[in-house]
Order: sequence, then C-alpha cells, then structure tokens
Amino acid sequence: PYVELSFGFPACKEHAIAGVYDETRLQPQTGSVTTESGKIFASGEYCLEHVLDDDRTVYVFTCSEHFQPASVPIAKQDGRLVLYSAGLLISTIFLAATLATGLLVPSQHHVLHWRCQTHYVACLLVGDLLLAITQLSGTSITGPGCTMIAIMMHFFFLAAFFWLNTMCFNIWWTFRDLRPTSLEKSQEVCRLRIYEVYAWGVPLVIAGVAAILDNLPGGNDTYLKPRFGEARCWFFGDMEMLTYFFGPIGLLLGINLLLFASTARQLTCGLWKRDDVKSTTERAALGRVCLKLVVVMGVTWVADVVSWAVGGPKYIWIVTDLINALQGVFIFIVVGCQPQVWAAMKRLWNSKTGRSFTNTTHGPQHSSSSHGLPSMGESITNNTCTNNTTTTASNNKVPMETVC
Repeated sequence: PYVELSFGFPACKEHAIAGVYDETRLQPQTGSVTTESGKIFASGEYCLEHVLDDDRTVYVFTCSEHFQPASVPIAKQDGRLVLYSAGLLISTIFLAATLATGLLVPSQHHVLHWRCQTHYVACLLVGDLLLAITQLSGTSITGPGCTMIAIMMHFFFLAAFFWLNTMCFNIWWTFRDLRPTSLEKSQEVCRLRIYEVYAWGVPLVIAGVAAILDNLPGGNDTYLKPRFGEARCWFFGDMEMLTYFFGPIGLLLGINLLLFASTARQLTCGLWKRDDVKSTTERAALGRVCLKLVVVMGVTWVADVVSWAVGGPKYIWIVTDLINALQGVFIFIVVGCQPQVWAAMKRLWNSKTGRSFTNTTHGPQHSSSSHGLPSMGESITNNTCTNNTTTTASNNKVPMETVC
C-alpha cells in the first residue's frame, strides 16, 4: 500500500494544530490520520507541517472549526438556550397530554385526520424531547451516543413535518370548494395507507441515506456527509443542514403555506359569497377557525427556516423561536380542549366516582375526512354541506365554531 500525497492547507478560514503527527496513526488505505486525542481526520481535512520553533516535530494542521473548546464559558445566549430547552420540555408534556386526550375519544379513532394528527404529535414529541436533552447536556454527550441522537432527531423531525404536510393536504382537500367530503371506510383506509407510505417512507429514505453516507470511510468529495456528532449532536455545518434537513423541510413548509392560504380563502371568501356568514359574531368565529388553522397547519414553522436562512442577531428571532419551542402547548389548546374531550374526561371521572353523566353534545357523528378537525367540530362542514332544499338557512343553522 502507498499514500498519494497532495500539497496545500485544507480550504477553510482559520487553521489549528490538531496534535503531533505519528506515522503509526496513519491509515495508508484511506489516507486518514488519528490524533492523540482519538479524533480522526480524512485525507482532505488535514495537512502535515513543521512550526517555526520546532523543525524536528511534524504537526497535524486542520480547520479550527473541527474543534470545540474544552470548557464552554457561560454566555448570554446560554440563558436563551436554557429558555428554549425549558420550552421544549413543556411542549413534550403537552404533546403527551394531547395523545392521552385523543385516546379518551374512541369515536375519533377511525377518523383520517385524527390518525394523521396522532402520528404528527408523536413524532414531534420524540424530536422535541431529544432536542431538549442535547441542549441541556451541552458537550457532555459525545461519541456514538451523540451520533445516534442526531440520527434519531433527524428522522423524527423529518417524519413530523411530512405528517404535517399530509394533515395540511387533508384539510385542504376537505374544504376545497366547500363540497361534501364524506368517505367510505375503505376509502379512508386506502388514503391512510398512502399517507403512511409517504410520511414514514420518505423521511426513512432521507435519514437512511444520510446515515449511510456518514459512515462511509474516507474523505471522498463527490458527496456531502452530514457529519453527525462531530461539532455537536446534530449536523456539522450549514451546508449539511441545508442538504439533509432545511432543504426538504423548506419545500414542505412552502407547500403547506399555499395549502393554508387556499383553505383560509375558501373558508372566508367562499362563505361570505354564500351568505352563510352574516353576523359579526359568526365572522369573529370564522376568524378564530382560521387562527386555529395557523396552529394545526404549522404555519409558524416557516419562521424557523427563515431565521436559519437569514441569520442576524439572535434576539430578533427570540419570539418566533419560543413560539415554535412551545408548539406542543398550542396544539394541546386547539386539539385537547374540544368539548368531546371534556365530555369524555367527565365520563371517565364519573365512572371512577360512581356518578351518572348526561351527554349534552348534539349533532351527527358520521365518518368524514373532515370530522375531528381540532376545535372546529363539524360546524364548517355541516354548514356548507346542507342539501339544496327549500329548508331555510335559519332552520339549518349550525354554530360556526366549537368553542374550547
């Protein structure tokens, strides 16, 4: 075996000495070198050189970005990270509560939107929990454990956004042209299978390819490695993050934004033209429905991508970052505060205490792809899907919104 030599320093802004070169630590097959600290550098990530004061010792020079300080001083931004971590932990509690409250309403379990929503909440819960752990642990998690956490976060966050995309599509499909959208059970099952292949399969492919490339030997420049766990328990730098994470997510959020705009337009302009919304109270209720759509369809996530792409002072994005960190709280408010959830909780409580409970909830409980929309109830779908008979609108009046 032999080593092919190339000349010049690695391409980066600043260089640093990684350690003293030891020829026994050189891998002739790949050209990689291992330093005294055990860190491995690929063939294109280092060079060998003397220093002015010592011509006899050969040092390993590499980019300074490969190193993290041994001890990280407490900085002002650390308080911000602690705040975000606390927000993420609070979010996981409310996401778990959202899953728990969903189990209390068995009538919703066959509903397509409820199933998509459950997948989304579960993925977001795992992703937020892992992210909070990595932020609170700082640099204490290293090695294979750090890499594994990064890979898991990558997959679950991708899966969460792909499930969010299916939810947005399903909501848009439900309210398009304000037409009835009741589905047979077999149709809902078929659509759910398609959603599952899409929302689980595509993230699995992306995360799997990233993990495989990350473990390939050598420093081949023909592909971009994510380099999990090198600088932190996440991607190494911006280019890696753009390629494997923010690129796909940015595309999904762009589609979600268009679906939200189309849905909000149908709910506002469409109902206004049909004179289904006349009073100020009804218009205010419709506005609240659209505001809840912002939460359900994850519109605020767009700010997360924009803040990463634009950059700038961290304090500019404190509000939006904190809103996204507390996303689980808002999801619980919209999803977990539905009247049928409270009714189920009362029934459970009364069954434990031996009290009787009378359900005062009215309205049909038919299967529909729109049935079970968080805190929207059946109001919009029932209001817009009435038959064109001689029955007056006042007799068919349905509340615009189920108020939490």
